[in-house]
Amino acid sequence: MSITRKRRSTGKVTLAEVAQLAGVGTMTVSRALRTPEAVSDKLREKIEAAVQELGYVPNLAASALASASSWTVAMVVPHLGEFGCSEMFAGLQQVLQPAGYQIMLAESQHQPEQEEKLLETLLASNIAAAVLLSVEHSENVRNGLQNASIPVMEIGAVRADPIDMNIGIDHAAAMFELTEMLITRGYQHIGLLCANQEKWVFQQHLQGWYKAMLRHHRSPDRVINAASPPTFSTGAAQLPEFLLAWPEMDALVCESDELACGVLYECQRRRIKVPDDLAVVGFGGSDVSRVCQPPLTTMLVPHRKIGVDAGKALLARLHDNDWLPKATIAPRLYQRDSC
Repeated sequence: MSITRKRRSTGKVTLAEVAQLAGVGTMTVSRALRTPEAVSDKLREKIEAAVQELGYVPNLAASALASASSWTVAMVVPHLGEFGCSEMFAGLQQVLQPAGYQIMLAESQHQPEQEEKLLETLLASNIAAAVLLSVEHSENVRNGLQNASIPVMEIGAVRADPIDMNIGIDHAAAMFELTEMLITRGYQHIGLLCANQEKWVFQQHLQGWYKAMLRHHRSPDRVINAASPPTFSTGAAQLPEFLLAWPEMDALVCESDELACGVLYECQRRRIKVPDDLAVVGFGGSDVSRVCQPPLTTMLVPHRKIGVDAGKALLARLHDNDWLPKATIAPRLYQRDSC
């Protein structure tokens, strides 16, 4: 005796159920949902009423696979709290959303294996493009994205070896400008405080630092690269190390505003006058740089503009228009009372 096996139900409303309620064929429903202008107003209203009554949600992944196209751009970041992430996301949305694209945001939690799994899943859903922060990526990620035949945009910082497209600031040039500003203002014994960050970004900061210090015949040896994250507490904890090793230091460059503000707090606790006894400058242009005491001199990274320009380049690429594979965005130096 043969047994008829019923397909297990997913519990979701199907296209066939919408078609049955509307009294039309499934192809008509599909056409009305994909291209509403292709059906009459009366028929479209009937189908929309059925969709609303049943609570039908279209399977976007299946639709993308069927049409060999997608209106989804995936953005994978190490951490949602990453400095500048929200601003770059907003810039991308500002350009891509009006053009009909939606951005899917995912977090890899600074784990290469997690990033690989996320991108594997996203690529399987036939995304239109991928956006990554300018951080180190595994060979599996690089190879997978290069073989996917979709636009890949790395944003935040300019890289020497981008996967595909790349828009951001030149960290070496920015650090050179920040350091040289202190030198031209007469500071002689300058230090550099870095913390746990991407190795290649640290190398770019060092490159700009050494270039400025050596060009003006200053010693570039006052450098501490802390293993801790670039936070307020790390900045406060590292200032005593600098003062112990280099008591002559008259200015300190910090690779983030958070580190610099931590240094300012420790200076207040030790009754060190800023900038009379010690000048302090930061990097990033975060909100805290404007409200700390004294207000912090910093190199502003224009994250919103990076996102907007990246969105425009992606849109041009997706529409087969002229596009720039790589672009450098100039940061802006804000001089305030801390130096």
